[in-house]
Amino acid sequence: MKRRKGFIAILIIVLVAIGVSGYCYQSSRTPEYALDQLMEGVQERDMKKVQRYADLTSIVTISYDQSTEILARDIGVLQKEYPDDWFFRHDMSFMKQYIADRRDNDIVFINRSLEFFLTPSLTPIGENDQKAQWLAREADTFTKHYSVKLDNVERKGDWAEATFTITGDDSDYGRLVPELTVKAELMQHEDGHFQVMRISNIEDMFAPVVKGVEDYWTLQGWQ
Repeated sequence: MKRRKGFIAILIIVLVAIGVSGYCYQSSRTPEYALDQLMEGVQERDMKKVQRYADLTSIVTISYDQSTEILARDIGVLQKEYPDDWFFRHDMSFMKQYIADRRDNDIVFINRSLEFFLTPSLTPIGENDQKAQWLAREADTFTKHYSVKLDNVERKGDWAEATFTITGDDSDYGRLVPELTVKAELMQHEDGHFQVMRISNIEDMFAPVVKGVEDYWTLQGWQ
């Protein structure tokens, strides 16, 4: 679970960090503008700007809860697809309890990893911080091998959903998840600015990301 927790952290950081292309914006009260400002904040490692245009706590918590719910639900399928992975050799009941026992600490760890990614000057204190810093650096490596194109933004009042295509390059890292569709929901606040609140297609992303996880462990020599 520790390594999977790490990959969830890397995935979330990469989704936030990769530059987006293929759109233009007209005013500060559009979802497109919010995405532009979010990318600018990440590139500048401006934590305050990133937090204005992305609710990181919400994104992390919802992504974690949805992905681990699918993990527990589909554990039997995963056992058949990846029989050599010891982690999948448990039943649904065990997985639900295991996840529940770790949830709060895992979410704190993932958020801390984001802090290290967005604030490289932070000094780690203790073993957990060192692991979080390592994940942030690994996420930075991932971002060099993936690009993102914004395909569409659908807006209905104060709600919007952006659809992206993530594409990996022809490298060991880029081939882990060659292509992935990601959808992100944004909400408009009272002052008019939009903010990314959650990844809305975790269910669709789960299988290709799990395969990427398995290939990543093999690449690192961990299985």
